[in-house]
Amino acid sequence: MKISKWAWLMIGNAALGLITCYLYILFWVAFSMGDTETILSWKASTSFLTGVLLFAVWNYFMIRNHDRKYWGHSAFTYLATILLFILLFQTI
Repeated sequence: MKISKWAWLMIGNAALGLITCYLYILFWVAFSMGDTETILSWKASTSFLTGVLLFAVWNYFMIRNHDRKYWGHSAFTYLATILLFILLFQTI
């Protein structure tokens, strides 16, 4: 894989990680209006399914003809972005 395609793959996975986090917060706010839902509600957690689906589709089209090691790179970038967002969100 060319370095430019690999870079776009990593940037795309990082962006998908951020989108997943923002979808979670959006769903949590939308579903908790008027209720006493906690941030760990199952309704808000359905947004993670959307994020994982987007992750799978993006990576399938980007790396379907390449080695499986790129799936590991992609998963690490995606999960690391989500964990970094959570850590930064807790400090604010």
